[in-house]
Amino acid sequence: MYRQRDIAALPTFIALDSSTVLAGQRQGASVQIDETYFSGQLRALDAFDRDTDESSNSSRGQRSRDLRESRRAYRSIEVDVDALTENDLWTASTQFRRELQRIPEISHLERQYPGQCFVVPEWLYTGDRLHYGARVYFFQDDGSATPKEVIQENIDAILSDSFPKFERYQGGLHGYPDCCIDFYHERSSNAPSPEWRSIEPFADRINDVALGNDRSASVDDVLPRFSGWDDRYAFFAREFFPEPGCETALTQGEAIFDSLSSEYPTPLIEDYFRLNFGYDYLVARAVHTGGTHRPVPGELGEEHLMFYLPLRELLTLPRYL
Repeated sequence: MYRQRDIAALPTFIALDSSTVLAGQRQGASVQIDETYFSGQLRALDAFDRDTDESSNSSRGQRSRDLRESRRAYRSIEVDVDALTENDLWTASTQFRRELQRIPEISHLERQYPGQCFVVPEWLYTGDRLHYGARVYFFQDDGSATPKEVIQENIDAILSDSFPKFERYQGGLHGYPDCCIDFYHERSSNAPSPEWRSIEPFADRINDVALGNDRSASVDDVLPRFSGWDDRYAFFAREFFPEPGCETALTQGEAIFDSLSSEYPTPLIEDYFRLNFGYDYLVARAVHTGGTHRPVPGELGEEHLMFYLPLRELLTLPRYL
């Protein structure tokens, strides 16, 4: 059984995601490594600078330096794919992963997570352009998946032009209900996206006026009366879009809520679910309007930015004492 301190050095949103994995309530979790990932943590460390002892200040300073070096290293990676063949994609994946593993932040995540943690390249082909990124997965130590398996599934999807098959595979890796995975892949040119169909029944609960990258706002302002929704339990993960009214998602989410609340302050877990929903709302709205906007840390209120702090620091803030 893991202990709180085993994951306390992880960014809070990762720590809580991975906590559900370590508790056996989800098969796995993941996080995209990108500019938002690095800038969010750096902004949080600056925004919530606290008067602490010399040792803590030194640790914070080293953390900030590691994040800046990691961001610089990530930006400097160049990926070339000679041709859209399995051999060339595997060659590029191997080289890209080798470069990713040299980034200090990847070592930090692997070192601080007590289960199976690994980084892989992530490929997406749209139109005539191949896009790439990086994703870190978190599993128990049970061989749920290997880097080779994940990369192969991704490459197969690119070559066969069947990316939805890879998304289904990812949904299984994340422990999402099968019915919600099916719902997510019910797409039609004559109907709204599944992201928007998932969120639309609750869209009027969002206070759009309070949205924005402004620490004067709180997630309480963005999502007032959230704790009174019984259906809030369905939003147990970021970037998970449950089928409206799905009893399986509600049951799984309620079990996750209860388990996390037994380990951490209830206000923290309320905010975790609230931020999951708010994040999904912003993503769904962007998809619905044809945009590509990803939520900016702090856009959902100052708690949104707080969740980029290490869990052990967040738990010392007055809101969660």
